[in-house]
Amino acid sequence: MLAAVTAVAATGMLVTAPNASAGTSEVTNPGFESGNASWHEKVTPFAGHLINNSSAWPAHSGTGKAELGGQGLTGMSRISQQVTVPASRVPVLSFWVRSDVVSGGSAGFGFRQLIVEATADDGTPYELHDRMNKAGTSGSYEKVTVTLPDAFYRSTPQNVNISFTVIEDSANRMPFLIDDVNMEYRFKMIDRPVIIPGGIFRPIGG
Repeated sequence: MLAAVTAVAATGMLVTAPNASAGTSEVTNPGFESGNASWHEKVTPFAGHLINNSSAWPAHSGTGKAELGGQGLTGMSRISQQVTVPASRVPVLSFWVRSDVVSGGSAGFGFRQLIVEATADDGTPYELHDRMNKAGTSGSYEKVTVTLPDAFYRSTPQNVNISFTVIEDSANRMPFLIDDVNMEYRFKMIDRPVIIPGGIFRPIGG
């Protein structure tokens, strides 16, 4: 956690900077409990819904989750949602992911199968996270947290598209489950003196 700015002036005054957190976004339908509401699904060439509540692959919480890949066919599956990053805030994406090696899967060459991206409002995509097709998460969910690049920190709000894409071929059958997607917005702490009448205060580690 970012440390608060603290110091004691000659007068004995104690000053504390605001908390680093600026609140949590309202990612619509973050746990997929309302099906595919507010999420865009794209599947090619096979058909079907990526967001489901099937008990064959349990969710991290609740019953809904996104199930990408796992078809054992050459193709691509993707879910995406647009969020608005407030002005002068640092966006931090978090989500839970599970990937299991299934019978007859992961027999081919290793490649990046899951790719998580954020696309800025000027159309530039930035890769945030990826996963290979060769190793699963041992039947459990893992939390991933990643801070978006400086391109998403601006003085005005911007629309950002968050996407999860799985690329698969017939020799690599591995489903990736995504659940509980969240975007937190934080203040950007600048390591420089804070000048206050009666003294100069600097950020300190904690």
